[in-house]
Amino acid sequence: MTYRAGVIGCGRMAGTIDDEITYEHNDFILPYGHANGYAAIAEVDLVAAADTAAEKLASWCDRFAVAGRYANYQDMIAAEQLDILSVTTPAHARALPLIHAAQAGVRGIYAEKALCVSTAELDAIVAACTQHGTQLVYGAMRRYWRGFETARAFLDSGQLGAPKAALIGATSGSALHTHSHIVDAALYLLGDPLPISVSASLRGRDGDDLQLQEGPEGIEVATDPSIVHAVVHMEDGRRLVCTDLPSLDIEIVCEDGTLRNSGDSSYWIPRSSQQRYDWKEISFPTWQAHSGTVAIIRDLLQAVESGGPTRGGIEIVRRGMEILFGLVASHHAGGVAVDLPLAQRNVRVMSH
Repeated sequence: MTYRAGVIGCGRMAGTIDDEITYEHNDFILPYGHANGYAAIAEVDLVAAADTAAEKLASWCDRFAVAGRYANYQDMIAAEQLDILSVTTPAHARALPLIHAAQAGVRGIYAEKALCVSTAELDAIVAACTQHGTQLVYGAMRRYWRGFETARAFLDSGQLGAPKAALIGATSGSALHTHSHIVDAALYLLGDPLPISVSASLRGRDGDDLQLQEGPEGIEVATDPSIVHAVVHMEDGRRLVCTDLPSLDIEIVCEDGTLRNSGDSSYWIPRSSQQRYDWKEISFPTWQAHSGTVAIIRDLLQAVESGGPTRGGIEIVRRGMEILFGLVASHHAGGVAVDLPLAQRNVRVMSH
């Protein structure tokens, strides 16, 4: 079977990001953008794209040999009988086309991150995908990187005992745009537990005080904030701790050891401890890298055929987004812990 694919939003992640990946990293394997990811899979035919910017649309479609060109996504979805769809718009413009596609019967959606910018949008997306049986995959792709897959399998093997906590350095980037990646990665390595509560202290993107205001939807933040410190409590006593350390490190603390990834690299260091002060470094399995984007698309295709779910489907994405919106709600409340999912569905964060 050949699957008809379309793209909404002809920007960086839609395809041109591949031009930027000129550095060595064992998990940044091309293709990385959506268009080249589709091109790498024989059973997918990228037939159409939509963008409100005419010149960008024409240039992008010329580059990726896409015939169907539309100024609005509604016309494209109505005309093209798409099986799968990428929504690669900016986050603040992502919810409406995603919901429309689900309601129109598109069977599978590959949404970039962050999924949306408000709790109200999150609720509407979850409802649309659930009601219409739409399968979803998400652009927080570390759970599809082979290094992280190997780390999850290593943790599941029990060599270090049960995972108890994830410690993350969050020195750069913003909560929704950047740390949607890292929160999803931590959830994946911990076994995708259900988050129960979150407490957080945030600041503005430039290190200044974060400006929150009460707007029509409730708590509104004009810029995507940075994380100073956050603690997420999850089921079975598991925790996620984020701090503004100087590098983006991830460490999984287990009953009998730790597994550390330094600087968001492809290198993993496991250490085992059978008793206090008795630590030893142990070997980590070898692995062969592959394209995370291609792996995401293949996961979406199998879910469309089987009825799902995908590895990081709508329920897992919802958990991560609840944490991100909970950061803002906690900061607004003075840093106290707030229960998840938020009882007040009134948080909105502007993110690009």
